[in-house]
Parts: sequence; C-alpha cells; structure tokens
Amino acid sequence: MRGRRGVILLAALALALTACGGGGGGGTPTEPTPPPPVAGIVLTPQGTPGVNSLYLASGSATTATTLSLELRANQVTDLYGVAFDLTYPTAQLQFVRATAGPLLSNGAVQAVASTPGTLIVGGTHLGATPGANGSGVVMTLEFSAPAAGSGSFAFARNSALNSTGATISGMTWLAGSVTVTK
Repeated sequence: MRGRRGVILLAALALALTACGGGGGGGTPTEPTPPPPVAGIVLTPQGTPGVNSLYLASGSATTATTLSLELRANQVTDLYGVAFDLTYPTAQLQFVRATAGPLLSNGAVQAVASTPGTLIVGGTHLGATPGANGSGVVMTLEFSAPAAGSGSFAFARNSALNSTGATISGMTWLAGSVTVTK
C-alpha cells in the first residue's frame, strides 16, 4: 500500500507542476523597457580643423536646452575680423545672442537674423590693435533648443580680415550639424 501511495503522490505532484507551467513562469520572456533618451544637444563637426581655419564647436556652456555655438580659430595669424552668413535649422534652434570671445578681446560682435534660419554675423577688434595669432574662441552664438530633431549649419559669404583690412587668403571654414534630443 505504501508503494501505491507514493506513486499516487508523485503523479499528483507531476500534475500540479504541469498545471502551473513547471515553475518557470511559462510564456515568452519580455525585454525590459529601454530607458527614455537623455535630453541634450550634440554638435557634430564637419571635419577636423587644420592650420588657418575657422570652425564651429560646442562650448562648455551648452546644456540640454541651450547650444553655446563657438566659432573657433585654429592656428591663425593676424585675424582682425570676420564676417559671414550662417544658416541653421530653425525647427530645432532659435537664435538668442552673440558675444565676443577671447580672440576678439576688446572687440565687438553683432548677429542679426536676415531671414528665418539665416544670421548675418560680424566680429572685429576695435581700433588700431594687431590681429589675433594662435587658436581659440573668436565668438559665441547662443541658441535655445525648443524642439527635437536634427539639421545642419552652413557658412556663406564668409571672409576673414587681417589688421590692414585685407582678406586672409587660404582660410578654411568648417560648419557642422546638430541633433537635439528632448
């Protein structure tokens, strides 16, 4: 009789385990929900700046909602002033203000929207001072980022001038693209 009870008990246990899926939870395993994207602004440079170049870079004041877009110089000689048009993605960015950087010490910068998505920008030293030599920040253009998406920056009608007012020949200009994540 003992043997028969043991067999019945084992059979009941087997039926109970089968009914509950064997304890493994049954069904198809599910992937955990991925975390939401991190809000932020990423500027991707157009290329690597060489000698005698001006290029766009993301400044240290960039946050999740503000792009501090720096125009930087790389190994320039006698850079007295710059003038250019800059197109930018209006769906993602709104222009706020322009400020002179260390390479335009005691200089002035102005940026005006000519049409939506295009700034006319100028920056210069003031008075009879030599132009800048070396590398560093020429100016900062600040943008707010109200919407997610991506787009490109582009230079047009750009010129760089030395302290005599002559165009600096061979200057390379590098723009870039931006991605805003909300």
